[in-house]
Amino acid sequence: MALCMAAHWVINFLVGLLFLPMLEHLGPQIVYAVFAGFCLFAVAFVKKNVVETKGKTLQEIEFALLPSH
Repeated sequence: MALCMAAHWVINFLVGLLFLPMLEHLGPQIVYAVFAGFCLFAVAFVKKNVVETKGKTLQEIEFALLPSH
């Protein structure tokens, strides 16, 4: 969890640091398109790698997360 939070803080810092310079050099359409692209990548990653846990027991979740042999 600490690693995830550290990555979150670093990425958040980079977005804050780079947003205005990118906006000035590239324009708002391109900047927002780049950020939208990252959001679409995140959605695809979550759809592929995060299992649904709604209505499942802990044993079912554990079985879904274990690597298949």
